[in-house]
Amino acid sequence: MYNKVFLSPVCSSVLLAAQTQLIGSHQPIVALVGDDVLLPCHLEPAVSVTYETVVWTKAGLEPKYIYYHQDGRLLFEKQNPSYFLRTRLFRDEMPSGNVSMKIFKVKLSDAATYKCSLPAMKKEADVELIVGQSDVIGSDQPVKVLVSDDIILPCHLEPPLDVTTLSVEWRRGPALVHVYRNRRDDPVSQDQNFKGRTSLFPDEMTRGNISLKLTNVTEQDAGNTPALFPNCTEALLHLLLVSTDKLKQFEMQ
Repeated sequence: MYNKVFLSPVCSSVLLAAQTQLIGSHQPIVALVGDDVLLPCHLEPAVSVTYETVVWTKAGLEPKYIYYHQDGRLLFEKQNPSYFLRTRLFRDEMPSGNVSMKIFKVKLSDAATYKCSLPAMKKEADVELIVGQSDVIGSDQPVKVLVSDDIILPCHLEPPLDVTTLSVEWRRGPALVHVYRNRRDDPVSQDQNFKGRTSLFPDEMTRGNISLKLTNVTEQDAGNTPALFPNCTEALLHLLLVSTDKLKQFEMQ
């Protein structure tokens, strides 16, 4: 005969916590000066950290604490002044083990390896942040194309910088021509007139290439089209459309 063993919810939580791992990022996180950036960190399998002390530190910094979360709040008195009002955790996601930290208005001096720690659980993980200061370079000359043809609008970062973890937007006036965020295209935010007609070059984004391919060009596509990083800089391109019988230049309204 077997004896049944029942574990209380508290014991079950302790056992589960002992089996979890704190996961940071296997790849460096890249940001441009002035951007907001997310340093990912979470428990896997997920365990609530709502009532845990969560600490983010940066090597070589004094005071060393970027974020010190205890008893459900940030302890400002422990935080390094250079990060005052520039960091946040996602408290509504802490029940699912998310202890990622967001840094606002990134500076060159923010580049470093950060450590996320859960002291009571004796768990920690590292996240490397690379901060670049590059110019967004477009074309010196208007780009010409025939109506209904495909065209590449050239744009890149100089010096080159891996942009796969950044957000990239192409706009025409208020319309979002193409949106890339969270390592993938975001067609939900895209203007209806451009859906299914735009693409970036994912294999070349590690070298700072954010050129846009626009297919089946229409007369309405003409004008100044900026490529930009939110909170950062932009490059303006002017698109000229050529019909079969004459050159048409359309200015932005």
